[in-house]
Amino acid sequence: MTAVRLPLLSACRTLAVALAFALLAGCAGAPPVPAREAGFSLPRQLHVVQASPGQPSLDTLLVVQREGAALRWSLFDPMGVPQARQMLEHGQWRTDGFLRPNAQARDLFAALMFAWTPEAELDAAYGAGAWRAGPAADGGVQRELRKDGGARWTVRWPQAAQPDVFSILTANGITWRITPLKEQP
Repeated sequence: MTAVRLPLLSACRTLAVALAFALLAGCAGAPPVPAREAGFSLPRQLHVVQASPGQPSLDTLLVVQREGAALRWSLFDPMGVPQARQMLEHGQWRTDGFLRPNAQARDLFAALMFAWTPEAELDAAYGAGAWRAGPAADGGVQRELRKDGGARWTVRWPQAAQPDVFSILTANGITWRITPLKEQP
């Protein structure tokens, strides 16, 4: 009987260690969030088009709303099927509901907070020197959140576009085009 318990106990320990490392790796890769709440208005309903090199573009709908001290982020495909639901409360992300964690959606949500944070509040929210802003090559404006000497996200507002219409380029080549959804009477 002891001979059977020993391999089983060893396998359980190995599994527990692997699970702990997986959880720590998930936390280490979490996208940055503002150190303090930024002053942007909610609720918001957005059309998000994701373009990745070599992949067809992907349309999604995003609803962001305040719930008490938390922000609820709900991402849906065009048929209304949830793709990601996250809550951000006190600087911590947690999955809302029974959907599996979606790291790419969480990165989008964090990038949107960076884009929506007024420029005057960026130093307090992300740290002085962690971002930079300036003119874009197309005549619009852009800002970047810096990471390891490069841009983690580059947010671009095209020239003569509405302020709520912009794109976000990630360090790994994904582009999200953001436009507000029109409210129907």
